[in-house]
Amino acid sequence: MESLLLKNIEIDNTWNDFVSNKKILSILSNIEKDIYRKNIDITPNKEKVLRFLSTSLHDVKVVVLGQDPYPQKGVATGRSFEVGTLKSWKDTYNNISLKNIIRSIYYAYTSQYKKYSLIKEEIENGFNILPPNKLFSSLEKQGVLLLNTSFTCEIGKSNSHAKIWEPFTEELLKYISEKNKNIIWFLWGNNAINITKNINIENKLVSMHPMMCYKKQGRESDFLFGEINHFKETKNIINWTGI
Repeated sequence: MESLLLKNIEIDNTWNDFVSNKKILSILSNIEKDIYRKNIDITPNKEKVLRFLSTSLHDVKVVVLGQDPYPQKGVATGRSFEVGTLKSWKDTYNNISLKNIIRSIYYAYTSQYKKYSLIKEEIENGFNILPPNKLFSSLEKQGVLLLNTSFTCEIGKSNSHAKIWEPFTEELLKYISEKNKNIIWFLWGNNAINITKNINIENKLVSMHPMMCYKKQGRESDFLFGEINHFKETKNIINWTGI
């Protein structure tokens, strides 16, 4: 049976061993039966779920690993943390994770912590960063693989497919770690940390999830205010502003 999630993707040959593996195909078949067995709205669209397979694994420099897609209808793109409805940073949106990512990128290049509302003004007045509908594409082209621990969820229900995707994601992350040992891994949040516990990852930066950021004692691994800024650590290999 042809996979619903693979049939509309131009798969790069660096993934051939993965997508031709009978165990992987069996896991994927079970996932598809599980998530599409009922007439329930799922996000993102089928052709976007495994879009990362079109990227050459040999070119990947950084893996960003988050939790799962945004649960709002029409927002998830198949790239972790990208908000598909945004065309400009001036647009109104409610996805806190992305706002904190922009705050963290801003800090990496300016050494200043600012509220997102003030950074929007800075973008208007000279802080150069690509607009949201171009930034994630630029990062991907530079070698950033934007993944989640689960690749779908029900509309309005965050983390609803976490257990369903777990066997697939474990095999995927093992494959990536074996095929490209030079990758730097960004593990954001408990889902990302837990699913990689038994995988031999040589280079990793670990933080709390971007959804919740607080500057207070005991949060040394806070995504924004923690001891290590992931973007600052890697801006020598990736231009996180996309420019």
